[in-house]
Amino acid sequence: MHFVTGGAFHGKAKWVMETYSASRKMEGWFNLYDAVCPEADEFKTSLVVLEGMEQLVKKVVQANKKGTREVLKKKLHAWLEWESALPGRRLVLVGTDIGKGIVPMEEENRRWRDVSGWFFQDCAMAAEKVHVVWYGLEQTIK
Repeated sequence: MHFVTGGAFHGKAKWVMETYSASRKMEGWFNLYDAVCPEADEFKTSLVVLEGMEQLVKKVVQANKKGTREVLKKKLHAWLEWESALPGRRLVLVGTDIGKGIVPMEEENRRWRDVSGWFFQDCAMAAEKVHVVWYGLEQTIK
């Protein structure tokens, strides 16, 4: 698995497209800003890109008062199982870092920010590769 994070509109998706010769129009690219996150058994291509991981976190936080991290860990585990089931499969998770800046006053938005940070840590720990993209420049973290 490859985890890519960085600031909003800093070039993460462009970098992923260039790195993987991919396109947002390809069948395996899922934009979670516009769509519901598919389950691992719905992936039909060998390269799957899930863009907007923070939006998945937001939906899970809105739907669950407790246990959000466990729900997200189960999804992550299922994705990793899908990737390792066949040689040549690659999962790329793309998420915007929302943990910097002013702490939100609303409890739900603070939970979203906190859970995003924890989930991104889980993604980074599970990933083979981790890259941060700021201002269009990529930095290898892992």
